[in-house]
Amino acid sequence: MGHASHTTRLYAAIRRHLALHPHAADTAEGIVSSWLPARGFEDAAEHIEAALDALVTERRLRRVRLPDGNVLYVAGVAE
Repeated sequence: MGHASHTTRLYAAIRRHLALHPHAADTAEGIVSSWLPARGFEDAAEHIEAALDALVTERRLRRVRLPDGNVLYVAGVAE
């Protein structure tokens, strides 16, 4: 499966999670471990950034840099 297919599947899975949890927020690592189905996304960590970038571009997620340098992805956009 190519890179674009992985990104598309991740993107769709994250969109499904956001539809169920419109106030969700987590780090990329947390999204991989908590938002995605247990099976079928074993390589998600390798492709998560591209899917998150697309969701940020579409303003479905926004990035919030935490004091420790980690990035939190938050559903919705800034008011």
